[in-house]
Amino acid sequence: MCGIAGLLCPSGIDPAPLDEMLRLLRHRGPDGAGTATCGPAGAPWAALGIRRLAIVDPDGGHQPVSDPSGRFTLVMNGELYNHRRLRQELVADGVVLESQGDAEVLVALIARLGLRAALERCVGMFAFALVDRRDRRAWLVRDRMGQKPLYWTRRNDGAVAFASELRALGLRGGHHREIDPAAVRALLRLEYVPAPWTIFRGVQALRPGHLLAVDASGVTTHRWWTPPVPASGAEGDLGRWARSVHGALQVAVRQRLDADVPVGLLLSGGLDSGAVAAMAARFARAAGAPPLPSFSVSIRVPGFDEGPGARETAAALGTDHTELALALDDLGPVAEAVLAHMDEPLADSSLLPSWVLMAGVRAAGLRCVLSGDGADDSFGGYPTLLAHRIAAPLTPARGLVQRLAQALPTRHGGVTPDYMARRFATGLGRPFGARHTHWMGAWAAEELVPAPDEDTALDAIVDEHCRPTAGAAVASRALYLDQRMYLASGVLAKVDRASMAHGVEVRSPFLDHRLVALAAQIGDGHKLHGRRDKHVLREALVDELPAAVRTRPKKGFGGPVGPWLRGPGRALLDGLESVVPDHIAPARVAQVRAEHLAGTADHRRRLWSLIVLRAWLGSRWAL
Repeated sequence: MCGIAGLLCPSGIDPAPLDEMLRLLRHRGPDGAGTATCGPAGAPWAALGIRRLAIVDPDGGHQPVSDPSGRFTLVMNGELYNHRRLRQELVADGVVLESQGDAEVLVALIARLGLRAALERCVGMFAFALVDRRDRRAWLVRDRMGQKPLYWTRRNDGAVAFASELRALGLRGGHHREIDPAAVRALLRLEYVPAPWTIFRGVQALRPGHLLAVDASGVTTHRWWTPPVPASGAEGDLGRWARSVHGALQVAVRQRLDADVPVGLLLSGGLDSGAVAAMAARFARAAGAPPLPSFSVSIRVPGFDEGPGARETAAALGTDHTELALALDDLGPVAEAVLAHMDEPLADSSLLPSWVLMAGVRAAGLRCVLSGDGADDSFGGYPTLLAHRIAAPLTPARGLVQRLAQALPTRHGGVTPDYMARRFATGLGRPFGARHTHWMGAWAAEELVPAPDEDTALDAIVDEHCRPTAGAAVASRALYLDQRMYLASGVLAKVDRASMAHGVEVRSPFLDHRLVALAAQIGDGHKLHGRRDKHVLREALVDELPAAVRTRPKKGFGGPVGPWLRGPGRALLDGLESVVPDHIAPARVAQVRAEHLAGTADHRRRLWSLIVLRAWLGSRWAL
């Protein structure tokens, strides 16, 4: 896991900015740096750089790296989990490799098979830059699910600049510093900025499963991987599907345990992280290894604490468990650190406990952990699936549903039933895509000051991701949309930012593209069985997890910003009316703040999005 950056232009570049670009990525790769230029001495056309977090072949896997012929040079952020098998095949074909690193395997495989064919063989999470010295061409490539970020822009001098984070693109030099109002509105509505947008005009996030080609004819983007569309119905034997899921997950976990540094586990106490931990712990015992270290956050606020469940799971699995406490009084310094590090606004409050978790992992001396991220988006773990199923029959009675929801007493714990009921009621009557993003987001579209152009642009992104599933069951459509938007631009962005700020690599077996493809073949009727979510996954884990863990309801991993903003963090609510008056009327912001402070409504997500945006606007990035 690393941070990469560089400059590309077939007509020539000035490589001088690369050193500063890499300096800004040092937190992602504290173990060393490397650079390479391509082209004649004194007149290069490409410059590649990396800050390295050494997980595979710490002593020898240095980058940038070239294939044996010297034609191709590469820098990669991420891991190839099947690099050992690919290495064996290359060596059997007579390829001479000098290290045990996976980046050298990748560039040699590309030289052997070509870029597209090599990508089809790769199992892993990655974002990389590749240059062809002979033909003066270059490519930027991002993994299938979007686990590793990659941003790019055309500089004023015509060069393409790329980096793992926005901060390293050289935006301080006056290149594309204009804030995109459509991205601001997306942040307010969704809590994240969806790819390919970024918060800046003229700067793009390379989409998952896409590549960008740079040559003398210009810059073009192409999709190299087509996401599978989830099936509808409940065809096939449930037991057979469960056995297939169990086997595929075992393979994914085993591959992600393969590292040249110690590996730990993230535990929330729920099904997903418990499944990964159970298999990993079993593999460790079979190998005669000591108990694997596990980590959880205990949020000492009623309605938010997953600590007891994580402790119970750790005890059942025999892991060496560390519990990190987070109380309301701790949120101030944590929020300050998170907001100071944020180079693009992200309003997911779970970034706060994630930050504490990653800091604890690093303090324990670990730099690689496994997580349960991605299971909800493939196997149906979100309550929106059931909500979509009942939305159509309840839409004619939406007025009554809204009155009943408003009559419920307001609670301020985690994701409370009254909050979900109110959000559900206000989503009735909307088209599928608008309904889903409304349920998953913060501010409602109608709460924002009308801006037809910006809102139409966001609706177009949502509609683009809805089209492939037209005609599918509504729950399957929701799974696909979550994978393409919320998972890629929200959840995985949060995980990357929290982990890489502390030099920690997070590996997620549920994001293995083969497991994702298998899950897509299983109809939604085997995922949502009555009111039971992730039905087939729970059946797959009968022999892996105690019943108490398998049947434990989803709690959610949210930061307790709602109670905090009514207590120790109350001062952060001052002046929010003036943050984005062009997007949200100050009177509406004042109303939301007053209702939240009075306890008559839980507006934590709306208020936190404004706090995050204000902090970012006041940082060096918006100056």
